[in-house]
Amino acid sequence: MLASGRDQSRRGGAAGSPRIIVAASGKGGVGTTTVAVNLAVALAADGRRTVLVDADLGRADASLLCRVDDAYTVADVLAGRRSVHETLVRGPAGVQVLPGAWATQRFADYEPAAQQRLLNELLGLGPHADYIVIDAGSALNRIVKRFWQAADQVLVVTSPEAASVTNAYAAVKLLAPGCDAAAVQAIVNLAPSAEVACEVGRRLARACRRFLGLHVADGCYLPLDPLVAAAGAAPAPFVLHHPAIPAARQLELLAAKTTASLVKNYKLEQSAQAAPASPPILRTGVGS
Repeated sequence: MLASGRDQSRRGGAAGSPRIIVAASGKGGVGTTTVAVNLAVALAADGRRTVLVDADLGRADASLLCRVDDAYTVADVLAGRRSVHETLVRGPAGVQVLPGAWATQRFADYEPAAQQRLLNELLGLGPHADYIVIDAGSALNRIVKRFWQAADQVLVVTSPEAASVTNAYAAVKLLAPGCDAAAVQAIVNLAPSAEVACEVGRRLARACRRFLGLHVADGCYLPLDPLVAAAGAAPAPFVLHHPAIPAARQLELLAAKTTASLVKNYKLEQSAQAAPASPPILRTGVGS
């Protein structure tokens, strides 16, 4: 059995590995791609070298929203025809995009070795990237679990609808075990108010804490806004085209919090690795 992406690649890899953020959900149509794309663009606009991976195989919505050339895609990387570095294309605000594939083949259909090679190549982008944002969509399969295991941060996207919250909980229940190193946050999209978003986030966090023993923190919420929908139809990231709307400010705040949190965690990791081993305790006594 192959180890997780984090166990196999990061722990034994270079200290300069990029920090991985996974956006995922348990149900389609809740805005996972919207969150992933706009967060990646917000990070890049803030001067962070950012890679966006369109990993929702079969849809390629992130590539469409970024309006990038998809002559080569993540499917080519999985098939071994291209490397990640050869496949990246420049997107909005300087984001490097690994385009998704409009394919009938699912991620789960690729061999585990191909899935692991993709993760290894992403983790090897340290000299060129600070952050990798993965749009994992709503699939609940082995490769998505690998993404969660490799992640420093997982953003679970939901809407206020009861079915969406239930599916978000199901995704956490299925994919979170074994991902102890990742910080899981709830992102409430399409919220009619901050109060509704807070209640949805509390409900999801309460269920995860009670039944899974897992802490799910508040990430941010995206208000229901026709300008967000209009940007998606354009297609274009709303953080660039409507930077003054509340949703854009929320994503920029999330980007700032993400940067601060992951930098803090990285420094803690480096301190732990650099700390000298404790000297052995010498016991003395009568007759010693």
